[in-house]
Amino acid sequence: MLTIALLLAALQAVPTLGTEKGFGDWDVACDNIRACEMTSLMREDAEWPDDGPLNVSIAREAGAAAGFAVTIDTGSAKGPVTVRIDGSELARATPTNGAIRFSGAEAARIVAAMANGTAMRIEHGGKLLTTVPLSGSSAALRFIDAEQGRAGTVTAAVAKGTRPASSVPAAIAPPQVAALRASGKPTVITKAMQAQMEKLAGCDEEGDASQEVTTASLGGGATLALLPCMSGAYNTLLVPFVVRRGSIAPADIDYSNEGTDSAPMLFNAWWEEDRSILSSRGKGRGIGDCGESAEYVWDGRRFRLVELRSMEQCRGSTNWLRRWTAQPVFR
Repeated sequence: MLTIALLLAALQAVPTLGTEKGFGDWDVACDNIRACEMTSLMREDAEWPDDGPLNVSIAREAGAAAGFAVTIDTGSAKGPVTVRIDGSELARATPTNGAIRFSGAEAARIVAAMANGTAMRIEHGGKLLTTVPLSGSSAALRFIDAEQGRAGTVTAAVAKGTRPASSVPAAIAPPQVAALRASGKPTVITKAMQAQMEKLAGCDEEGDASQEVTTASLGGGATLALLPCMSGAYNTLLVPFVVRRGSIAPADIDYSNEGTDSAPMLFNAWWEEDRSILSSRGKGRGIGDCGESAEYVWDGRRFRLVELRSMEQCRGSTNWLRRWTAQPVFR
């Protein structure tokens, strides 16, 4: 059973997103528990590769003992892949699921070289697989140092100092969010009910009648109804409603970037029944290298944000960075 404190927190907490910033050819973000990640971007004048961009990401959790995790996309390459920075070989590994991954001393060595380097070369079979520019990587690492309270300590990547590791702030536990597991059968939405939703949402003139309302049972007699409201080339804005005992109301959501005066909207939203999660993913352009995605749980009263990722720069990174995380506690 959930504690009273958890229930009150679930009702009162409003997400305060972590910061995302761009530095040169890199984008970086830290979330609400000070976990940080940076990812490489394509140069402004670069052409989109036939097989898509091969990104490099550097992640670090909060806390004095946390090290780096380096992930490098390798596409369809098989066999050993070599990582070089400014001519020096730093690491070698065999791809798994289209990427090579490093941690511990290998990751630390790569990050240290990035801070003072100009370009990273990823080689396969003695041939160049991709070149990753390092302009801005030092500034992004310095940003992580500052956000995690490492600046001036021996644990910093760039902003190094003499202060001991014990002076780095401890990792923060993610906030807990009360959640209900989906159960039961959803209410059938009639044409009259859909017309009422369109009026409440302000979609009576711009609604997309070619798309049907999708529904899902939330449990406790509540039904989620997703009303298509506006459509574009690669995004559909949907208004979430909650139907309960014949009553229809726009869903209460603790975070939404879009909406009218009367209702929130979500990009390309869908319900994941097996996870009891409401998901959305809005793309800044069709190739999906920028935008925002979110996941919510239902607490019996409102939808609560449990993860948000974004990529503000449309420059080839399909690895969107996390800016909010919470732990759902299902009952």
